[in-house]
Amino acid sequence: MKFFLIELEYLVPLEKLDQSITAHREFLQTFYDVGTFLLSGPKEPRHGGMIIAKSISLEKITEIMKDDPFAKLGYANYKYTEFHPVKHQTFLKDWLGS
Repeated sequence: MKFFLIELEYLVPLEKLDQSITAHREFLQTFYDVGTFLLSGPKEPRHGGMIIAKSISLEKITEIMKDDPFAKLGYANYKYTEFHPVKHQTFLKDWLGS
């Protein structure tokens, strides 16, 4: 399994973005439910957001994120950084698969 920090950069004003926030969060919940996402939320200041995710490959996670309403509407750019968790809280053992 590979682990990713996904950074979103918003491309539209927050007023426009907020019109699709419910659909975006429903999309995210789908991948929380199957264990792909660990956490997510807006950056401060709110110019984008962050997601910590796992997937079998970069190609798979980018394919998943193409279905995000923010991506479909052209409201955000996505940057993917793969990383290797070395240390973690013990309660993350199952999610990490270690």
